[in-house]
Amino acid sequence: MLNNYLLNNDEHKGEHKMKKIASLLTLMLPLLLLFSAFAQAIDLDGSGSFTATGFYNLTGAEVVNGSAQGSSTPWMYQQWHCPCSIQNWEYAGVYEKSKGFRLDQESLFGLQLRKEFTPTLSVTGQFVMRAQNPNNGSSPSVDWLYASWSPAPDSPFTFQVGRLRIPLYYYSDYLYIGYSYPWVRPPPDVYGWPIYEYDGGNASYHIQLGKSAWTMNASVWTGNFKQTYDAYDTLIYDTNPTTESWKKMWGSYVSMTNGTFDVRAMAMEYRDTTTINNPGAPATTVVSNQFTRIEGLSANMDYQNWVVRGEIDRYQQQSTALGINNVYKYNLLGVGYKVGDFTPMLTHSQYTTVAQPIEAQKTNSIVVRWDFRPNTALKVQYDVNIDESQYPYKFFGNSHLLSVSLQGIF
Repeated sequence: MLNNYLLNNDEHKGEHKMKKIASLLTLMLPLLLLFSAFAQAIDLDGSGSFTATGFYNLTGAEVVNGSAQGSSTPWMYQQWHCPCSIQNWEYAGVYEKSKGFRLDQESLFGLQLRKEFTPTLSVTGQFVMRAQNPNNGSSPSVDWLYASWSPAPDSPFTFQVGRLRIPLYYYSDYLYIGYSYPWVRPPPDVYGWPIYEYDGGNASYHIQLGKSAWTMNASVWTGNFKQTYDAYDTLIYDTNPTTESWKKMWGSYVSMTNGTFDVRAMAMEYRDTTTINNPGAPATTVVSNQFTRIEGLSANMDYQNWVVRGEIDRYQQQSTALGINNVYKYNLLGVGYKVGDFTPMLTHSQYTTVAQPIEAQKTNSIVVRWDFRPNTALKVQYDVNIDESQYPYKFFGNSHLLSVSLQGIF
């Protein structure tokens, strides 16, 4: 009884904090809209060497209906009252039909500070306050904190060291800057893993290809990251506090663009260790120093009024000796057309595992983006999620989700 009380009490406290942050973002909205009218960075020291830019997403959504294993009877999955819909795997952002329209799962405010010491040396930090952040609560998280150096102001080489976002996907660097992409959120069937940052360094090379309109950017990175009480593993799958670490990361990508077409190929590998900390019992090691590889390919087009987004990825963690066969395949394809300030877009996305029990989902969505003022967009999106998992229990299930989001930059 006491344990149940404490768990329920913690849940109520957590929901109260999330609602407070969502309310704060709503109150800040007039100020954010005012800032969004200015395209240039905010000069903090009068010389232009210390600047601030920011972004915000005020996102609300509601599960319209849902079912699982052929029944619409409400069910529980982990701590969630379903029908429900997961829309953020990294921070376990889940909408529950019983709770109606909610602003406290994906709303956020971010601030990026940049200090330029010389034309070739700078330090950048990105801090984000999220309405839903099981790891940090109501405290802002440090998403980025790194130093950049180039041999010369016009050098094609750039070197960075510190905490950075793992560039797994096309939109990895802009994942929480909603204004930068067509949707309310990039399709969660593709975007979302337990580890999303690394502490380490990278080197990049940028060059124009001859006299053509094409430019190429190539990058290599290496580092490590350990996430204690990882929300992805702890809340979505394992229930008990789970720690996951990715060590000896090595990755690279090459991207090419001519302003109309954009293609990108990525590959990375690392050693994965995941441990479930069982209260009152020895910890369970799910995988230990397990070799893992992720590969991805994206192709995009912005031609006249047409907008096309495509991405395909593969996650592979296998060991015949240990009986490990964790393979995920995931992809998306979206097609939109700009009509004045409006951009309607249709998108299909899906993911699936290859080993039993199968976990799989596919999503069809329609979104309309309205750029009604500079640096600000209002988006309305309707998702039809189809759960094709073959678990013996009810997973997140099928759902229809209606989302509305005001997103901007300043």
